[in-house]
Amino acid sequence: MATVNITLALSSTDLFAKQTLSFTETDILSPAGDKQLVGRVITSGSGTKDNLAPKALDGANDAAYVFLHNTSTATNENVKIALCAAHGTDSASGDWFAVLGPGEFMFMPVGSSTGFQDIDLEATNGNPVVEYVLMEKA
Repeated sequence: MATVNITLALSSTDLFAKQTLSFTETDILSPAGDKQLVGRVITSGSGTKDNLAPKALDGANDAAYVFLHNTSTATNENVKIALCAAHGTDSASGDWFAVLGPGEFMFMPVGSSTGFQDIDLEATNGNPVVEYVLMEKA
């Protein structure tokens, strides 16, 4: 069975005036569903949604982990992120929950148990490239 080691570390000595921030979270995931994907999307440009729709996550406990990374280095090439309520459909207008700036990334669980299926990406400017990894849970 495949495993994925996840580590998130946040630390700062000067973010808060009277408190040091320091914590590390680790986990070992065992994605074993029928979809494990890695790829990249060259976004279509401002005003056009690009959809990551690998398959319907329609089982009662069907879920996946998703990693997204905006690889652009241009200061104005942001990518808006939205989740779609049904497989093969677009997200609702203005339903963006995150914006990845150049070089930024995110890691999150998605799936039918959360009420979301596919992922929409929309560039604010240019055609930034978004790398992705989707790992379906068993």
